[in-house]
Amino acid sequence: MLKRGGTDFVPTFLCGAVVWKWFDSGIRGGSHAISAHRGLLQQVYVPKYIFPVISVLGSTSRFLPVFLIFTIFLLLYGIPAQVTWLAAPILMLTQLCLVLSLAMLVGAITPFLPDLKAVIDNGMMLLFFISGVFFNINEVHEPLKSYLLLNPMAGLIDEYRNIMIRGIWPDPGRLAIILFSAIVLGLLALALLKRMDHKYGKVRF
Repeated sequence: MLKRGGTDFVPTFLCGAVVWKWFDSGIRGGSHAISAHRGLLQQVYVPKYIFPVISVLGSTSRFLPVFLIFTIFLLLYGIPAQVTWLAAPILMLTQLCLVLSLAMLVGAITPFLPDLKAVIDNGMMLLFFISGVFFNINEVHEPLKSYLLLNPMAGLIDEYRNIMIRGIWPDPGRLAIILFSAIVLGLLALALLKRMDHKYGKVRF
């Protein structure tokens, strides 16, 4: 059901791996971004959302040059530059919104539930294997394909492959759903951070 291989397996895999690494590092870093600054929080007031945002921006700054190297690799591999590459910033912006929202959400919760970090680590490992990094989501049979696409990263990885390798423009409907979900999660995270704002300096995490 999960087919692998094919003539373009190497660029297909690398595309998924590069995109996933940004997501993974952003979420993991965001999960302990607030906890890591407990000393500062006990001394001065700082808006808590700043810490996961800085963490995500750091992972983003590391992703961009890696993505550029991946693009150069595609050219050397024999995949020509395509006009659909112009859609890459749209996908990156969508993914950035998703990573920021999730990083703020898990970052807001983990100071009160330290054991959640282990759950996040195991959950990210599971997501890695079901996000389509090692396989083409379009070759998965229904209804499993629909279930896998409930994971927004499965859809984003497929869209990156569409524009970078297949020369296909991204699906605006799919991106709109992912962006809407990210906005909802982001608002939820900000509301939670605001509600618990003055408790972070007191909690022992």
